[in-house]
Amino acid sequence: MNTQSIDISLYQKGDIALEDIYKKFKNCFMRYAGKVLSSEFYAEDVVQDVFIGLFQQTNYFVSEAAALKYIYAAIYNRCIDLVRHRQIAQRYEEIYSNEKNRVVHINGYNDLLAKEFFVIVEKRINSLPPKCKQIFIMKFQKEFSNPEISRNLGLSLRTIENQLYIARGVLRKQTDRYLCS
Repeated sequence: MNTQSIDISLYQKGDIALEDIYKKFKNCFMRYAGKVLSSEFYAEDVVQDVFIGLFQQTNYFVSEAAALKYIYAAIYNRCIDLVRHRQIAQRYEEIYSNEKNRVVHINGYNDLLAKEFFVIVEKRINSLPPKCKQIFIMKFQKEFSNPEISRNLGLSLRTIENQLYIARGVLRKQTDRYLCS
C-alpha cells in the first residue's frame, strides 16, 4: 500500500479524492473484506456500501493514511455487522424450521386421531338399531328437524327425541376418550 500524502485540497473538494482512493485501492479493500467475511461473495457489496456512506458524509482527512485507516475500520465494522446479521438470520431460520417440523408432526398426529375418531363414530352409527340409526342419520347428516323426521317416519315427536337421546348416549360412551373435556 502506498501511503504517500495527498493534497488536503483534494479532500476538501469532496468526492474527487474518495473516488481516487476507491479506484486506487478497490482490490485491496475487497480482498480485506473477503478475508474478514471468509467469503468473497459479499466483499464488493461491503466495500461499495462503505464508500456510499463516505460519499454521503462530509469527511475531511489529513492524509491518505488517515483516510485508509478510517476506510479499513469502516469495512471491518460493516463486515462484522454482516456476519452478525447472517448468524441471527440463520438462528431464526433454524427456529422456524424446528417449529414448522413440530407443527407438521402435531398436525399429522391430529389428522390420524381425527380419522380414527370418525371411523369409530361411523362403526357405532352402523351398529345402532335400524330405526335409531335412520333417525340419527336424518337428524345429523341430512339435517332434518325433529318434527320433519316425525312426519316422514310416522312416529311421535317424543319417540324421535328418545331415539336421538339413546343414539347420542351410545356414541358418547365410545367417543369420550377422544374428546377434550
